[in-house]
Amino acid sequence: MRRLVITLALVSIAAFVPAASPTASPARRPPAAARGIPSDFRRHQETYWVWYAPRIWIAASGKNDLQISSPTGTLWNTYGASGVVCANTADAWFKYLRENYRDTAKFGRGLYSKPLKAAHFTKIGGTKHLDTYYWRQTVNWAGKRKGGQKIKGEMVMDVFVVDAFSGVCGQRFQVRGAPARGFSRSIQTLHTVQSTITQRNL
Repeated sequence: MRRLVITLALVSIAAFVPAASPTASPARRPPAAARGIPSDFRRHQETYWVWYAPRIWIAASGKNDLQISSPTGTLWNTYGASGVVCANTADAWFKYLRENYRDTAKFGRGLYSKPLKAAHFTKIGGTKHLDTYYWRQTVNWAGKRKGGQKIKGEMVMDVFVVDAFSGVCGQRFQVRGAPARGFSRSIQTLHTVQSTITQRNL
């Protein structure tokens, strides 16, 4: 087990969901130096974020969270960070977080933009020790909407120690989802969108 610090924190998933805000989407092409960004992507600007995606994509954002989706929510990408009380182990925190996302999938805007009738994990990766007091776990998930449409996705969870003496940790997370049909292409698009995200005005 990967040691963290002392106390287990149970934090509501609601703390991770940003309040909706309108997206400003200047129709500017990616800069020439931005290698790997598709030519049909455009620059989108939030109060605290800049990201690239097709022009008609939308977002909801807060200071610590950004939810991006295609216009109908078919392709979904969430990125965020927050402070948390350190858990006993990194494994304990990852287990709590992924199960919370799974159990709240029926409400939507967590694992996926829309409510899922059911969701389960198809692969739970091992906990990786990326740096001193910094851990990561990646999981794959699958779900089904009420009408029977199959959805697939992935979640990347990071947890790290900010202050071991006071038991303060931080977390970062990425969640992506798309219909199972055409998933390989969709997930590549979502990975590209995620790679363009930068913060501003912090």
